[in-house]
Amino acid sequence: MSNIHSINGLPSQSAIDLIASYRAEFEKTTYDYALLLSKLKQDILKLEFMCQQDNQIWMMRRGRDYLDNPKLFNHAPLTYICVFLGEIFKEEDLNELEEKLTPEILENALIRLYEFKLH
Repeated sequence: MSNIHSINGLPSQSAIDLIASYRAEFEKTTYDYALLLSKLKQDILKLEFMCQQDNQIWMMRRGRDYLDNPKLFNHAPLTYICVFLGEIFKEEDLNELEEKLTPEILENALIRLYEFKLH
């Protein structure tokens, strides 16, 4: 398991900014959630967003809390958000993502990630 508290394992600022920009999709009156997940997964894999890290144990132990209570993202540290998004998108296929990752959960994670975006 990687040290999730280490900033050395974080993606580049440009990768964080790109992934965080997906939060704007939720401001649209209509959006295709399946398409959003597909594009996001493509970008996360292309950018290798936390893909070099092994955080499956954290995801099983702590990530479940964020799936069960997305309000936890409101004060989550950057490392937790990156680990959560990296693990769920690299481990789950699109059908599983749509099942596990409700729009509310993803929106909360992306809103918090956006707070770490360079403006």
